[in-house]
Amino acid sequence: MIHSIRLCINHSTKIRKLEPGDAQLRFEPGYNILIGPNGSGKSTTLKAIASCETCTLDKSSNKDQVKYITTETLNPVLGGAFSSREQMLQGIRAMFQSHGQGVLDSLQSQRHGGETIILIDSPETGQDHENSLLIHQGLLKIAQEYQVIVATNSLLFMRGGNVIDLGEDYLQRLVQYTGKLAVELGFSGH
Repeated sequence: MIHSIRLCINHSTKIRKLEPGDAQLRFEPGYNILIGPNGSGKSTTLKAIASCETCTLDKSSNKDQVKYITTETLNPVLGGAFSSREQMLQGIRAMFQSHGQGVLDSLQSQRHGGETIILIDSPETGQDHENSLLIHQGLLKIAQEYQVIVATNSLLFMRGGNVIDLGEDYLQRLVQYTGKLAVELGFSGH
């Protein structure tokens, strides 16, 4: 489990909310959600956790392994080469599916390789509400056994975990905007 990350100068300057001298984020066991407007540093934080040798991770154990999942790595058509028969079949199926269905199919067929920490960037990409609910439920289930850190702008994925707001009161503003939009569209909430 990752308790915290102290970001290097390169990554800390890309996260608006953090001061370069105090560029530390804390995580909880289970489900963690990075939120904030575009450009606030959600994906930057995940990339730093996954691969930066200069950032300092405070982990429970050096044996903790990280799996970093992005919409690009979930799209089986991208990348060209397949490392297994399953990936090849998934890539062929994805050619005849919507992007959202291809991503959902990829998420459902992820294999466990000994990871204890799962990072996932924008799991809502290309998903309708029903598929987003299924993905969120799956992530909460995974978080019962592993640590999950998600970067999202979807209110649906912000439930049930430790919210880390990289914006200035982003969650509050998002809820207000969503409420205003519902009123504009004629939904009174009844």
